[in-house]
Amino acid sequence: MEIELATNLAGLAISIIIGRFAYAGYAAVGSPNLLRLTLAFISISAGFVLIATALFAGPAFSGAMNTSGLAAQAVGYFFIAMSHGLKSSSDFVPSRHVAALLLVPLTTAPFIIPGNSIEHLVRSISFILLVYVSIETMASYMQTRKNSTLMIGSGLGTLAAAEIVAWYGFIFPGTFAIPALAAKVAGFGLMFVPFSRLGLGRMEKVDGV
Repeated sequence: MEIELATNLAGLAISIIIGRFAYAGYAAVGSPNLLRLTLAFISISAGFVLIATALFAGPAFSGAMNTSGLAAQAVGYFFIAMSHGLKSSSDFVPSRHVAALLLVPLTTAPFIIPGNSIEHLVRSISFILLVYVSIETMASYMQTRKNSTLMIGSGLGTLAAAEIVAWYGFIFPGTFAIPALAAKVAGFGLMFVPFSRLGLGRMEKVDGV
């Protein structure tokens, strides 16, 4: 439990700092996109708090708290996806594409999710959102060739990989929990440096999401 707690606290610290940087950028330029990113990392931070607290909760509450934490992070991923989508070209309607992608886990859940639990469903939604925004960010990198965009795209891809690793935990309980958390923290770590430039007033450098 100590390793899981330490990993969650590390993720919490990184997400809080990234959210603070995003808010600094929003306060400086008043960009609605940066406000959405601020809300995203507030939600992600709240998710880490709930997941860490679940480690100390009794059996009757730990599962619900953990699922609530994952749901809060899924909301954060949605804000990130929306922030990226609203920056896309006018011939692309991101909200419709995101909505269509979210229908995939909902319609396939009864067939591919063992036990059909809410936690499985939340993780699948998070995975879809992260895959969407990581692909869009890497496509943006292919056009701009900016290192900051590459780091953000790599971070989002690592977060998606973390959800895949967590899926194996449903088959082999307790085996992949720490690797999944470590991958999640690594994903946010990759995003830390580009977002830290917001705190230095260099908003133009962070264009991956």
